[in-house]
Amino acid sequence: MNCCGQKRQSLQFTSANDISVNETESKNNQTIREQKPVYFKYTSNNELQVKGLFDMIYTFSEHRRQLLVHPDDVSVMRGYSDLIEVRV
Repeated sequence: MNCCGQKRQSLQFTSANDISVNETESKNNQTIREQKPVYFKYTSNNELQVKGLFDMIYTFSEHRRQLLVHPDDVSVMRGYSDLIEVRV
């Protein structure tokens, strides 16, 4: 019986439940940290409202020339000639 008990004890099972929450969070945070913020600067004086992919409204104006843009909305912003992409 000792023989079987030792073999069973030496087996290690891995499942999704075995991964610690901290490991999962650190993987997710690492992905987020790799994305650099993207700002767009408005070069005109009139107000411009741009609707992002997920219905977020960005309002550029003479007083709000530069805004932080969600990564999913960058392609939308690039379609406007009065907006210049600013990388930090």
